[in-house]
Amino acid sequence: MPVGPAYIGDLLLAAAVLHGIISALTRRARDRTYGPGVLLALVVLLASFRLLCTNADMRTAARDAAPFIYGCAAYLSSGAYQRDGEATRKRAVRILYGALLVHLAWVGAVLLAGDAFPAMPQLDGETRVFDLRPDFDAAMLSVLIGMSILRVRTGKVRLNVVVAGVAFFLVFSMHSRAGLLACFTCVIAAFVLRPMAAARRPVRSVLLGCAVVLGVLLLLPSSSAGQRFVATTGGVTTSQEVALSAEGTTRARLISWRRVLGYTLDDPRRTLVGVGFGTDFLRLSDADLPLGRGIGVRSPHNYLLTCFARLGLVGLSLITILLGSILGAVARSLRSREADELTSVCVLLVVSLLVVALLGVVLESPFGAAPFFWASGVLLGRDRFLRARHRRTRQRPAALIHEGEITASRGPRVSNAKPLRECMR
Repeated sequence: MPVGPAYIGDLLLAAAVLHGIISALTRRARDRTYGPGVLLALVVLLASFRLLCTNADMRTAARDAAPFIYGCAAYLSSGAYQRDGEATRKRAVRILYGALLVHLAWVGAVLLAGDAFPAMPQLDGETRVFDLRPDFDAAMLSVLIGMSILRVRTGKVRLNVVVAGVAFFLVFSMHSRAGLLACFTCVIAAFVLRPMAAARRPVRSVLLGCAVVLGVLLLLPSSSAGQRFVATTGGVTTSQEVALSAEGTTRARLISWRRVLGYTLDDPRRTLVGVGFGTDFLRLSDADLPLGRGIGVRSPHNYLLTCFARLGLVGLSLITILLGSILGAVARSLRSREADELTSVCVLLVVSLLVVALLGVVLESPFGAAPFFWASGVLLGRDRFLRARHRRTRQRPAALIHEGEITASRGPRVSNAKPLRECMR
């Protein structure tokens, strides 16, 4: 939603950055915190440099570059997660969970309203009040499903079973195959994550898993998203119209991807550093024709391909390595026995948004990039903090043993005997 030349999200993020700077300058305690790493800084600097070097309309170029620069949100979240206590993290989870419940009601109301929705007022020339983005909305519903499964595994059953069931139904009611994949990914992640309170409830987790599998088998053949997914994988659906629509959409995207790839590789400079920001590479390559020219599409429904076209091999390499490090932090969080609920929410956000970003226009948009990098900052900063703590604990026993040996060699003094015995134990 725009406010003059900027969006509400831009203003909120700018306020968060200003608050972070003021807090850092006025904070008395200088506790050591770990940021998300240098890779993210390189991506943000590269995007900022390409934005300043553009010859296109600055407003359009800024719109294209903003999702890459939103990586700054990771620096806010990584430090805040490490400084704040458990009470603050739990409050953040409550706020996020409440927002996802409001979003659940919003999606449900729009899907139930049906023909009444086109009568809603317009915010601008294209967007209506309570308008839906099926891929992104399905991804957020998938995060809510994952949170509900985790809470059921820890013993909070009644409300969370209802919430997960309603969210499942809404995901399958939409036409987004990417959203369906994000849902499957979040369900798997929710069962792989090991919440502390669920360690003594394996039977409940098994029963919940069987219920989820049964629900998927019942909803997949009869739902819109399920039939489109089955048609994409080569299966037979009950609706020939749905099958033709799914195959047509897949073919259009593949054609668009080939044209973008060919256009970028045709010129050595574009291959190395991309077209930059502000240039409509979809139109120049005629890749927008299969997707629908004139409807405002500026990305080919694939985040990595957008990165390659905009920033070339240089930017694509940096972003691919960055995504690899984020997925590494996700994998370590999945195996961790110390993961709190906020960390679990961040894992669900990252995997769901990344899945839909590879098949849609999500991370190229503010509503996808801001939460993705916020969650990534928490995971990357936490991962670096835990590794640093692990290195310190490995170095400390060696230092204690060495100190005990020195003390023993000097005589009968045994003041370090107790920590030495604890260390050896």
